[in-house]
Amino acid sequence: MRIRSMVLADYREVDRLMAQVHRLHVEGRPDLYIDVEHIYSFEQFKEMVENEDMITILAEENERVLGICMISMRAKTCMVKRRTAYMEDLCVDHDYRRRGVGKELFLYGKELAGNMGAERLDLMVWDFNDDARKFYEKMGMKPQRYIYETML
Repeated sequence: MRIRSMVLADYREVDRLMAQVHRLHVEGRPDLYIDVEHIYSFEQFKEMVENEDMITILAEENERVLGICMISMRAKTCMVKRRTAYMEDLCVDHDYRRRGVGKELFLYGKELAGNMGAERLDLMVWDFNDDARKFYEKMGMKPQRYIYETML
């Protein structure tokens, strides 16, 4: 397995994996998520890949994309001035889960974020996504806050 930076030619594979993530969200929260053909347009993908404040990496083996990771660098307003990395997306193809792909992407993305000056890595996981919550806790992450909701 090799981890490398994304290039524009990776759009179709990234789109394929993002559809897997989106399907999970549509099934887990149909009150919030709707079916869409593409999560990111090619133009949005191009902006992310070319953005110096984003980490866009993927894992591949035998020219097959196994997983993706996208991290943006952020600065919070009205808070202690600290460069923060935010993991926008981490997805491993459902056929390759539990083989260390996500762990390698996570650790490499975390290292790159640190090299870019980030002091913290944040991400968001939906409550229904038990597998993701367990994975991130295994990676040493801890809950930072809770967001509550009620239907009106």
